[in-house]
Amino acid sequence: MRKFLRVSFVLTLIVALSFLIGTKRLSYQNVKCENLNIQVDTQGDLFFVNADMIQGMIEEKEDSILGKRYQDINIYLLEEFLDAHPNVKKAELYLTIDGDLCVDVKQRKPLVRIFEQDASYYLDEHYERFSLSDRYSARVLQVYWSEMTASRKETLDALMKLIAEDAFLKAQITAVAFDEDDEIMIFPRVGNHKILMGEARDLDKKFENLKVFYKRGLEKVGWDRYTQISLKFENQVVCTKR
Repeated sequence: MRKFLRVSFVLTLIVALSFLIGTKRLSYQNVKCENLNIQVDTQGDLFFVNADMIQGMIEEKEDSILGKRYQDINIYLLEEFLDAHPNVKKAELYLTIDGDLCVDVKQRKPLVRIFEQDASYYLDEHYERFSLSDRYSARVLQVYWSEMTASRKETLDALMKLIAEDAFLKAQITAVAFDEDDEIMIFPRVGNHKILMGEARDLDKKFENLKVFYKRGLEKVGWDRYTQISLKFENQVVCTKR
């Protein structure tokens, strides 16, 4: 008898919960959208897109969204539309019982800016290409090459990891160039000279040699004494005077 009562209680509870959930869902679907609550993540000083731009895109795709019932708004379609923007990494949309359509947008973070013949574009942290913006230019390291190849991306990845781990290199290096033989040239922020790294091997040792030379050499004779510093040869720093 007790077992029968327990089973009956559980079944009754399930039916009651299902009824409440169904009633709430029906009531929720009839709520009208009264407000757009848009949040754009600007962490890292990124300003490719803003709330006004996102609102404009939503209204372009979903005409007269304010006042619409929730059941008439396809938030998944809107997410796909926003995600397709070249500067948007991820858009998440959700609706509240209070009539708010909440939009959380994360921007794509550029790692470097590429200059490739007559074209220019960004690479993100996954080395995926995305286009520039008319309204904002990110201050990131610049890379010059004739074309993007797998080997150049691999070399660039190794370079960026070394630079990111060293505060001095991160502050000093502003641009990297690849020649037709894939030899590397670096342009510093301080000092009117260029740095020849040569082939993409022993890059960590070459950077260490560069830092030692900066500390023991250039600090004594001046940062503008040389036009070129070559690290192409093992354990050698060869300078060309101005």
